[in-house]
Amino acid sequence: MKKINSILLLLPLVFSCTQEKQLEMEAVPQTLLFEASLPQTKTHLGEKQGNAYPNYWSAGDAISVNGTASESLAADSPYVGTNKAEFSVTLTSEAPYYFAYPASIVSNYGNGSATLSLPATQTCSSTTYDPAAFIMTGSANSVKINFSPLMCSIKLTVPGTYKAKISSVMFESLGTEKVSGPFTTDFSGISPASGASPRVVVYAPGEGLAFGNAVHLLIPAQTYASGMRFTISATDGTQMVFSTSSSFAAQAGKVYPLTSQSYTPQPEVIPEGLMVMSSNVRFATARDKASNPDTGDRDWTNRKSAYFAMVNAYRPAVLGLQEAQKEQVKDIKNNCNGYSYYGLGRERGYDITADESGIWGGNNTYAKEESSTIFYRTDLITLGSHGTIWHSDHPLSIGSLFSEMDEGDGGDGNPQTSTWAIMTYKPTNKQFFMMNTHLSLYDSRPKEISLILNTIASNNTNNLPVIMTGDWNLVEGDSWLDPIEAAYSNARHTAQISDSYGTYHWWGTESKLIDHIYYKGIGDCYMFRTDNRKWNDKYISDHYPVFAVFNLSSTTSSLPVADFDLPDNPTTKRALTFTDRSSSPAGIAYWEWDIDGVRSNAQHPQVTFRTSRKNVPVRLRVVDNNGNIAVATKLLTVAYSVENYDFGGSSHENYNSEGLY
Repeated sequence: MKKINSILLLLPLVFSCTQEKQLEMEAVPQTLLFEASLPQTKTHLGEKQGNAYPNYWSAGDAISVNGTASESLAADSPYVGTNKAEFSVTLTSEAPYYFAYPASIVSNYGNGSATLSLPATQTCSSTTYDPAAFIMTGSANSVKINFSPLMCSIKLTVPGTYKAKISSVMFESLGTEKVSGPFTTDFSGISPASGASPRVVVYAPGEGLAFGNAVHLLIPAQTYASGMRFTISATDGTQMVFSTSSSFAAQAGKVYPLTSQSYTPQPEVIPEGLMVMSSNVRFATARDKASNPDTGDRDWTNRKSAYFAMVNAYRPAVLGLQEAQKEQVKDIKNNCNGYSYYGLGRERGYDITADESGIWGGNNTYAKEESSTIFYRTDLITLGSHGTIWHSDHPLSIGSLFSEMDEGDGGDGNPQTSTWAIMTYKPTNKQFFMMNTHLSLYDSRPKEISLILNTIASNNTNNLPVIMTGDWNLVEGDSWLDPIEAAYSNARHTAQISDSYGTYHWWGTESKLIDHIYYKGIGDCYMFRTDNRKWNDKYISDHYPVFAVFNLSSTTSSLPVADFDLPDNPTTKRALTFTDRSSSPAGIAYWEWDIDGVRSNAQHPQVTFRTSRKNVPVRLRVVDNNGNIAVATKLLTVAYSVENYDFGGSSHENYNSEGLY
């Protein structure tokens, strides 16, 4: 690509008379190529050369100029893997230019200032840092730009040959310094804003990072007067905590090697509270599935002792199982003391452990039928009203299913069930509504979700707090989950301590995040965890179990609640106002809207749609003054305004000055 050091104007556009009148009051958009070529303007560490680490641009990198994001570097860009790059940005403003990397962190730009959202989580490898956390800013009067980094890297090495691997490292400032969340900037430095946090967590992808490798952790360049604390978590559920007490002055763009003591495992500290776990156990009779049989360590016969070890180690108050067959429910009941259960077989609707030979005769054992069984600890939980629904137009009809699940319509012909129960948590004498589900793989899933929500509404007549566990067979962000995301909190995103590991792994070969725990009407969610380890050196299933720990002592939460009102009668060609209704005892510090890809940090943003749209996802993420996060999602349908139509063939305006749609 030829370097261009001057502004390139777009080709002249042909406007209608109405548009010409509007342009008299607006700047003409211009496309500029910004050349970034100094050594600091790079986002990937190379091999150490002498006392320095070379850095390189990466595919997907984009910068922000005066609050507008550039085009991203393509994978085949000649700049990937080099220390120079050019970025194309379309602007209506002129010099001076205020720029930042990465573009995704910039919001609330205005007159040379903005808000930067430093990520609370980073992804690590043994060779480089997370480029999304390598914050750089600068300003210039020309398209030749010189970035300055605002971060430094702690290169943490944990020596030893511990059998497990590193799953995460949490950094905490022991003083008043903040390291993640909203910061303000004048593009020469950053200052923490209300809602910023002293904590950041670096996660190792996949099955973890072997001990002895370095973890690059990015933190803002500042003086950490009281030292810092590191919590190293391993894939076997253990952790080690160590601290530094001396003052540390971190300089921007520097790499600081730090070697800890050898890993000394300690049990992970799990907060006191109601622990609810969700686990797809992988049906036991898969050993008979000719197309891909579960042999060896995949066979339930060989992995069940590992499963018992997991349950007996955590001792969850409630355990929602999916795909659980007769022998599995019996085995768990007999080997995990103190548990009872409720679950019906999906084909015949009897207790999943019942002796079918007494019901249907000796030749009808139905040992292969599955269930969505709920286990519960009898010392902590009292079971009240309960029931099972079949995913169909007739949910109380045993063995029924939606048409999309039928073999003739591309399904497998197997019914799916959801199990619900009203439970009392004995330590606080608080009741809650429990729902455990397993969605199908077919286009009936929106109907299944609607059925689940309607079942809760019709059976939870006292408006009790609700917890939903399940294998949803939908990844986060899928629009089919929007009705649940709009009404419920996702424990993965609201817990004070959390992770973001994939849950479906197919025996360590894949990573899909499809197992979720949702809740509403409950106080704080203390912890969310994906247990992505092996037990007794075996995978307990082809899914990792997930669990959440809740404060059920009160329905009053100290955490924020995200909520908003959609605009009334939304139509095109007018500014639509989205009204924030979020709340927090600590006060809301930061708003982050995503309205079908349009981002805003205003409390009550306005968006003008150019064309009609159906089921537009609107997502709001809020951060309170304690750094806690909440998320809400709703769907919006925008109708055509009559002004959009051309009656009689005259020219008409179809132009949006905000450039949104």
